[in-house]
Amino acid sequence: MHLKKTITRRTLLKASLSLSAGACLSSTGLVSVANATELLSDGSGDYKALVYILLAGGNDAHNTLVPMGSNALRSRYEQHRGNVAISEDVLHPINVTKAAPIYGGGEQSTFGLHPSCSGLASLFNNGELSFICNTGNLLAPTSRQQFLDKSVALPPQLFSHSDQQRQFQSEPSARFNYGWGGKVAELLSAQNPDQNVSPLISLSGLNTFQVSEGGSLNTFTLGLNGIENIRGNSGHNKTMLDTLFSESNSTRHLMAEKYAQTFGSVKKAQAVINDAFDVAESNGVDYDQLFENADTKLGKALKTIAKMIAGKQSNTNKRPIYYVTLSGFDTHQNLLSDQSSQLYDVDQAITAFKQALSAQGDFDQVVTFIGSEFGRTLTPNDSTEDAGTDHAWGGMAMIMGGAINGGQLFGEHPDLNVGQGLDVDSARGRWIPTTPTSYINAHIAHWFGVDKAELADIFPSLSNFEDPFSDALNLALFKE
Repeated sequence: MHLKKTITRRTLLKASLSLSAGACLSSTGLVSVANATELLSDGSGDYKALVYILLAGGNDAHNTLVPMGSNALRSRYEQHRGNVAISEDVLHPINVTKAAPIYGGGEQSTFGLHPSCSGLASLFNNGELSFICNTGNLLAPTSRQQFLDKSVALPPQLFSHSDQQRQFQSEPSARFNYGWGGKVAELLSAQNPDQNVSPLISLSGLNTFQVSEGGSLNTFTLGLNGIENIRGNSGHNKTMLDTLFSESNSTRHLMAEKYAQTFGSVKKAQAVINDAFDVAESNGVDYDQLFENADTKLGKALKTIAKMIAGKQSNTNKRPIYYVTLSGFDTHQNLLSDQSSQLYDVDQAITAFKQALSAQGDFDQVVTFIGSEFGRTLTPNDSTEDAGTDHAWGGMAMIMGGAINGGQLFGEHPDLNVGQGLDVDSARGRWIPTTPTSYINAHIAHWFGVDKAELADIFPSLSNFEDPFSDALNLALFKE
């Protein structure tokens, strides 16, 4: 059969529209995945990777990191949590290397993790993971009275999932036009001109975090198990597409020319990623065994990311940024059962990911950040056993990596006094954040290679606060 007899207008459209291969759409509506960046503000050629995990819905921080012992904090926890409080005897105690400051004065070092978080407790106790207490979107230092009087600028649409997720991944001080991960990649891209595959790689589709300000970089999306083959690129379709998009074809229409460029970019990116997986599969690490108990959406995503990092020599990107979302944390009801299941998935996936990174020799070069758009109320919304908790403000985040100061509780823990102090509610325990997310993001961006002088360009709200690197703050996230 001759090639020309197999090509119809419908076949051409179907084949050309199948060039997804995990790439995202640019502002022109056409795929652009060849944009790549690599960083190094110091030009040393070293490698670092950032893995950003959003626990969408608002993880309940109070039942993730729980006070223990005979003290005021534990007493207030039991009093106000009521029927959703977790008994001390099922918590996993953690060895806090430095007592956490408590809002209003004092400090405490006796805490435990949720019963589902045995792996995270081990990582913490091994100095490989830390927590950041009472963090959230914040525009300026805010007191309870200022909030009640409406005399201070607040993050727009507080307590809204979509708005707070957008601000959590970008910057709450201005109308959204970039994610801070995308802005960081743009700032660092000029020092690495080779462009084979974007450094912005998502395992959860398009997202706010990886949106670049100038549009020069696009997110490359992977499936949970890695790149999917280009649909329709086999048999007669492959012959047709290779002929249509051949560089020697000088009769192409402008649109066909754009598709040809896209097709070539996708194929190059696919080759790079396939090479990375080949390297990972031959390095002696048994990923299937390590992730045996993490055969979940998050586990599969982190398994793929681990393999991509293992095969880093397949491309010249020195600062890849990975993104994953895990939903299901909006626990307005059934907090105890639903959060237990969700945190178990997080625990198993993060533990396996750490083991994989260590086995392949990359743990010291990778930082993993895990957080939610906001926390949840200290008090439950019902007195029954299936009660939940509602949208709040300040929450908790985790950070893991060989470069961090592990085994610590950063920031300032709320005193758990409702109706006063940090609580913007009459008696629910909605805490004003004492550590703005821009503080944490600035520390991570600087570790990643952004000069301190450029941080205010990414996070304009920093100008409203004291220096995030001040010794007065309990926020020395990274080793010197």
